[in-house]
Amino acid sequence: MRFDHGLATVFFLVLFLILPTAAEARGGLEPVDFKVKGAALGDGEEKMLAAFGKPDFDKERMVWDIHMRYYTFPDGYEVGVAVRSGKIMDIRIKSKEYTARAGVRYGATAYKLRTTFGEKQHTFLDGDVCCIYENPQDKRQRLIFVVEPTDGSLLSWRLTSLPLTEEEADALTEAERSDWENTDLQALSLGGRDIDTSALGKDETPALRWEVRKKEAS
Repeated sequence: MRFDHGLATVFFLVLFLILPTAAEARGGLEPVDFKVKGAALGDGEEKMLAAFGKPDFDKERMVWDIHMRYYTFPDGYEVGVAVRSGKIMDIRIKSKEYTARAGVRYGATAYKLRTTFGEKQHTFLDGDVCCIYENPQDKRQRLIFVVEPTDGSLLSWRLTSLPLTEEEADALTEAERSDWENTDLQALSLGGRDIDTSALGKDETPALRWEVRKKEAS
């Protein structure tokens, strides 16, 4: 049987072009996907401040019985730190300017998300349509994209090691609970409540807790 070199050349050329496209379409996670501005889940508050700068304000609340302090930064960033351990456990990004790996940013198409991070089915979380990815190196860490329900374009995203459901919260190990939870009764009763400033005099201006802590430290 005579071998057609021309046909073979065409075949391998087509194969050469198709394989990278197929690999690109699959996408996949990389370690950098679980960092924002160099800060990662599990880092301390110093790393958070180096990455995001000075917060506008902070607020404490309970999340699945975990005592958290959330710092709000300019330009649409919010970082949650476990009060007991002082470690970053939650990073929320609503900035329209932040750009992640491969140019992913606010408004990125469903195709862009899929070819960069891999295929994921949409799911509902806290009333939003989301794509949820697990960190292969730590299954507790999730990368969550909140997407537009109709076309799947990116609205905001979140990195978190917090439980996402009551079932996950119930499944926390004792070691995790002892590291994260604050069993102080006052913290448990006040967690998540706004500070009532109605009793302040007209000339009194409430100071941000962050500024108070800085003055006490100095």
